[in-house]
Amino acid sequence: MKMPKPQRIIKRECLKPKELQDFMNFHGISRRELSEIFGVTTPAVSLWLTGQREFSVTNSRLVRLFDKYPKLLKEF
Repeated sequence: MKMPKPQRIIKRECLKPKELQDFMNFHGISRRELSEIFGVTTPAVSLWLTGQREFSVTNSRLVRLFDKYPKLLKEF
């Protein structure tokens, strides 16, 4: 049986630094808290926020999910 070809990830799905900062401001999340949620270092979050490192599609999708269902943030 031939498996269907997976959909390609769309680059536009990645959050821009401003969108990530807006999310953090709206939900009152600090850089330290965001680093704990995603299991990365605080400097990594700083790189995302300055645009020096791209925020992944997977993390972008999670942020959109957290934005839609803010109660999920309390799980972390």
